[in-house]
Amino acid sequence: MSQAPTFSAPMSRQRGVTLVFALVTLLALSMAAVALIRAVDTGSTILGNLSFKQDTLLASESASRNAITWLTNNTSAGKLNNDDTANGYLAANIDNLDALDKHGTDNTRTVIDWNGNKCANYTSGSYAQCVTPSQVQNLRNAALNAGTINAQYLIMRLCEKAGDAVKDSINCAKPLVTSTNSSSHDSMDYATTPLPGVPTLAQYFRIIVRAPGGRNSVSYTETLVHF
Repeated sequence: MSQAPTFSAPMSRQRGVTLVFALVTLLALSMAAVALIRAVDTGSTILGNLSFKQDTLLASESASRNAITWLTNNTSAGKLNNDDTANGYLAANIDNLDALDKHGTDNTRTVIDWNGNKCANYTSGSYAQCVTPSQVQNLRNAALNAGTINAQYLIMRLCEKAGDAVKDSINCAKPLVTSTNSSSHDSMDYATTPLPGVPTLAQYFRIIVRAPGGRNSVSYTETLVHF
């Protein structure tokens, strides 16, 4: 007696569906991995840029300190009454100074030759005066990036013109009250702190600093001091 033949259902369709799901899963994992790598790269780039920016700010602070030291050493004997272009000092304020090149259409402005190319990077006819490199002092600090930060500063006395402010009756920006005596920043008492002295004439000085760094990072700072 013979048995009836048996037939099994084909499995090709089930195997094909499984392969499709596997490919979709593999594609999703690949896209997630690519997105993670890009996120890590972007974060590293941002952190690197912040680091370069911090270096330029440190260089700016160093340049400002150098400028203040120069002013401190030249407050006597009327040395600050006239320009000293070799040390980046101007005895008069420039009203229409465009230190950041923000007003390129104003042909009455004064620009600063930060690049040392006689202001060739500015459009011809877009400015009235170019502050030459002799009026900008280059500073290199070995403690900052092994001396790779090249900070520059320009000092201006906030007066209408050069000369002795008292003898020549020159208008200058100055604090409302100044004193010849100094006091401690930590505490004040009758034993250690002198009484306020006689008010004297003091003048404000404007210090503009530019510090370029890596990855096209650059910092501009401005400091006002008076002596």
